[in-house]
Amino acid sequence: MKPELLMLFIPTIAVVSLTPGMCMMLAFSLGISEGYQRTLWMMIGELFGVAVVVSITVWLLQNMMRFDPIWFRGIMVVGALYLLWVARALWLSEPAINEGGLEGSLSVPTLVVLGCTTAVMNPKGWAFMLALLPGFMVPDEPIANQLAGFLSVIMVTEFLSMSLYALSGQWLRKRMSTGAQLRWLNKLAAMLMVIVSTLVLF
Repeated sequence: MKPELLMLFIPTIAVVSLTPGMCMMLAFSLGISEGYQRTLWMMIGELFGVAVVVSITVWLLQNMMRFDPIWFRGIMVVGALYLLWVARALWLSEPAINEGGLEGSLSVPTLVVLGCTTAVMNPKGWAFMLALLPGFMVPDEPIANQLAGFLSVIMVTEFLSMSLYALSGQWLRKRMSTGAQLRWLNKLAAMLMVIVSTLVLF
């Protein structure tokens, strides 16, 4: 990627990443229910999903191809149902804090899949990449170099943004000390997850 384009691309992606959306809401929600360290597993899955979205988008733009919208819609519905299942698990789980900190209720594989699913099934993420990336692509530059530039900037800004949201959620959780307050926070995290699943569909 050309230096002048890179200098414009970095602040553009930074502003977009910090804007509240599905992935940031998920990071905040899991920061509340799981704590920052366990939310890192979700971030790994989310970053993998973002890499998939960016790579496919660049390939689509290069080849001017489109997926069948019916199939894509079906995948989105499956993703939304999975998020609702996770929301139910959060709603029913009993919060617990041990001496080492927060004790999560979701398994590591669930957190990784959750992050990847949210990133890949986010229609606004696809729409944003399809709308934004063409303005930064250069026809005569090797596509591999451009993809590497896009991924390096997007992955770093996404990680930093999710960390900010997850740490904010964990901070809120640690300010709640009673069992009733912690149960309320788990239900808040579940409701946020329902909102995320709704955003997947609309």
